[in-house]
Amino acid sequence: MTSIYTLIGRLVVYAVRRKFGARLQLAGGFALIALALAGAVGAYLLASREPAEG
Repeated sequence: MTSIYTLIGRLVVYAVRRKFGARLQLAGGFALIALALAGAVGAYLLASREPAEG
């Protein structure tokens, strides 16, 4: 029974990749850029914070 569900899942993934392949690559590229930008901003904020007084 599990093999049937696996086959159905693979067919759905294949169909989605075939139909939306270029859009998925574009969205993945934007996600990587956003992740890199968020990491750079986070690193800047951590590096530029003021030490606690006292």
